Amino acid sequence: MKNKQKDEANDFPCFQCEKGTMQLVYEDFETEAPDLGSVSVPHVPLHRCNQCDCVVVGDEGGEAIDAYLDKISEAITPKEIQAFLDKYGITQKEAAEITGYGEKNISRWLRGHMRPSKSVSNNLRTLLASREAFEILRKRNWNREESPKLHIEDRQPDEEEKKILSFVDYRVMVEMGLVKKSQSPKEKRSELCQLFKAPNLQGVEKAAQGAWEKMAAYQDTSQQTNPISAGMWCWIGEQAAASITVEPFDRDKLDSAVKRLREYTQHDDVLKIIPEVKEELRKAGVALVFVPIMKQSALRGCTKLMTPAKAVIVHGLKYRNHAQFWRVLFHEIGHLMLHLNKAGESITDYENQKDDQREQEADQWADGKLVASDELTRFYVRHQKPHCWEVQNFARSIKTHPAIVAEIFNKRAQREVIQYSLLRKNKLYPSISEGDVKKLGKDSATRVILGDLY
Repeated sequence: MKNKQKDEANDFPCFQCEKGTMQLVYEDFETEAPDLGSVSVPHVPLHRCNQCDCVVVGDEGGEAIDAYLDKISEAITPKEIQAFLDKYGITQKEAAEITGYGEKNISRWLRGHMRPSKSVSNNLRTLLASREAFEILRKRNWNREESPKLHIEDRQPDEEEKKILSFVDYRVMVEMGLVKKSQSPKEKRSELCQLFKAPNLQGVEKAAQGAWEKMAAYQDTSQQTNPISAGMWCWIGEQAAASITVEPFDRDKLDSAVKRLREYTQHDDVLKIIPEVKEELRKAGVALVFVPIMKQSALRGCTKLMTPAKAVIVHGLKYRNHAQFWRVLFHEIGHLMLHLNKAGESITDYENQKDDQREQEADQWADGKLVASDELTRFYVRHQKPHCWEVQNFARSIKTHPAIVAEIFNKRAQREVIQYSLLRKNKLYPSISEGDVKKLGKDSATRVILGDLY
């Protein structure tokens, strides 16, 4: 779009062709930006030659372009960076040591000479919002040289360690790529100690149980569980989430994200929309990771506030179907919306899920968001034994998936009124392949191994 501005006071001779006149115009300007790719900046003041069409971007045009890119990239501003330094009373050099971003970069960002990337902006805003997150990072980076070297004794496991080893689902950890394949108890012991950075398997057990105790975990109480296997599953998820950069946790943003997430429930292929689901949650301050379920863990999902500015949801994809993917995800979001207010806060263990009020509240919240209770009631009154096509039509009318409607309908009826076998036959109850679950698990394992280098 071109819009010539007739202001001869701003005109000057063209230095390129030396014949024409550089005239002030307002046009859309195409540019490239990191994290954004090709960007069209609207209504930029430029000077264009009326003879050779040469274009010059002056100071005013450069400022307009920078302001637009800052806005759409959500780059942290020099004012915010200064607020970060002032809040914690640190110098640019100290900020560089703590964050690892380099003193020259921080100086350039502070003076507005360089635009921080989206990930850098998100990290700094998280630290600005959360003193706890800042103190954790400061302690980790400033005390790095003081940390003693981990020494793992190369030996066979003792009797107590053999018992701990018997509860570990080593096969799944091998499939994820977290440990190397082995039948040797000695090698298994060494691999697990290296992974958990513990001198012995008692230390591994302590880390695993600590991870479980700090999570709000969605477990099947009718199934056998042990705290080591369940805790390892939680620990892997938490470690994977640590390398994911999120915007500061915000319940209002999460509530808005839920509305958009519900739109995605209409898709048959969950795998295709997982990147969009992760991004919606990331913007609300939640890291979503997937860890394949382990033997005797009986967990479907879990969540916690890692810091006041960051939450994690670990999803196990236990039943590998469309409906459970969404119901478990919304259940964990329900805990974040209703119950978890402090970093590390957990929901105490329970013998029967039906006996825990908060679990029931999370279930009701999740099901109500996926299929509104009043809409489900009206459908139930009209169709107490609905056919597949009726379920499909109802799901379409409320913009969700028939599989979700069927599960929530059957739960309310307390029996399988809508037969899942018929839904599968009519391709209305999509599943997730075991291979896809393993693929998602390997991504989480890579995050655990590489950490901040991912």
